[in-house]
Amino acid sequence: MQLTTNKEKLFRALVQSSHFTSSRIGATAGLQGLLLINTKGKLHIYSTNLNTFFHTTIETSLQEEVRLLLDHHKVVEFVTLLNNGEVVLLAEKDKLVISQGKTKGAFPLLPNADFPTPPKVEGEGQIINGEKFEKIISLVLFSASRDTSRPVLSGINFVEKEGFMDIVATDGFRLSLFHMKNELKIRSMLIPADFLLELTRNIKGKREVTMNYLDKEKMVYFKAENDEYYTRLIEGEFPPYERVIPTEKKSTATVDKEGLIRNIKLISVFARDFSSIVICHFKKGELVLSPKIEGGAENTTTQEVEFEGEEMRVAFNFKFLLEFLNTINEDKIIIELLRPDAPVVLKTVKDKDYLHIIMPVRIQE
Repeated sequence: MQLTTNKEKLFRALVQSSHFTSSRIGATAGLQGLLLINTKGKLHIYSTNLNTFFHTTIETSLQEEVRLLLDHHKVVEFVTLLNNGEVVLLAEKDKLVISQGKTKGAFPLLPNADFPTPPKVEGEGQIINGEKFEKIISLVLFSASRDTSRPVLSGINFVEKEGFMDIVATDGFRLSLFHMKNELKIRSMLIPADFLLELTRNIKGKREVTMNYLDKEKMVYFKAENDEYYTRLIEGEFPPYERVIPTEKKSTATVDKEGLIRNIKLISVFARDFSSIVICHFKKGELVLSPKIEGGAENTTTQEVEFEGEEMRVAFNFKFLLEFLNTINEDKIIIELLRPDAPVVLKTVKDKDYLHIIMPVRIQE
């Protein structure tokens, strides 16, 4: 088999596919590879870790059917260094040779007979706005847990409620919630956050994305142009997140976002030595930030704020604050306080459908 294809399209397809291979220790060599099937002038590229699947196609010069499996690591590194333009793929008995001009690279093939391909999708599905979906997911994604020992916390929970939709994520220390009319017509389900991270990276800027459900396999499916994404849904009971959201407040501060980012970073220079804790002292007209350490007014910075209510000192892990502030795209944020040991609500001035909650750190006064 010999085929010619475009280097830029091949590289993009290989990189995207490689993100859905298995990285687990002990995984078979096949699950760490990419399945390439050429038929009727199209090269189909598949990858999977058994929980997620990815499939894309690129045009080639070859009509006949050829099937091969190869490890992606060296292939991706080799192809990225080639010049733009056409590349030639030549499949021999036990290797794939990729060449361009006087440059050649040979890569061993793997047995491909047992490589699992994604299930068949029935029906046309529904069209969702990819740009809107990507924006919403980005506002909650960072709050999902990276700890896979509790799978339900490593997912994004979609909860359909009488025409409305809650999209929520939490790792037990913070929570992000987007509440909206269910214009996307999405059903209740729990989707792995790492899958949505890859999906939203790839659909950014794409207005139309097809979405469908595979009920028998308990999977959800997305398609954007030539790219198809599949993932198994997480089974389990998501924590009752509504109980964490405070129903009252005693103090409210409106703060300039960029100024707060700068001041947190200033205090983080010292807070890193004390469990990454920053103490925020809210009072009339100002916010004083300091690390968790005894002693005078050293290592502090002050920022002007609009403040109403009771004066209060609250301690945070500064990394949680920065992650929230760097995610939102607004100039000012609203901070609602009830007690130094109660969940703190952070909102944006313009987007009324979104809120973020951080559990404060308990400190001895």
